[in-house]
Amino acid sequence: MNGTEPLRTTATVCAVGALLAVVAGLATGHWRGGMGVALGLLVGAANGFLARRALGVEANFGFTAMGRLALLSAIGLALGLLLGLAYVPLVLLGIAGAQLVLAVVASVSAVRTS
Repeated sequence: MNGTEPLRTTATVCAVGALLAVVAGLATGHWRGGMGVALGLLVGAANGFLARRALGVEANFGFTAMGRLALLSAIGLALGLLLGLAYVPLVLLGIAGAQLVLAVVASVSAVRTS
């Protein structure tokens, strides 16, 4: 198992979740809500790839983690505002969900390799 497999798995799970969120939003007549969660999942899925790049930077990893989370949050806020102020929490919820997916996938990967 190589180091990018958990990242790809996370991206795939988040992409499928985003598609389901859009379909559910359309089916219930709340397309903006579904789109908000979907956008959050897609943006949040990028965190693992950004973290991998940060490992090569000559800076404290904790500092870069705060920067990544601030960047993802700012993007989430901006996307939420494009949908409407009421949808900002749904975009942020999607970003948080993607972090949960990343944590679960990384944990399962770590257990399997040990």
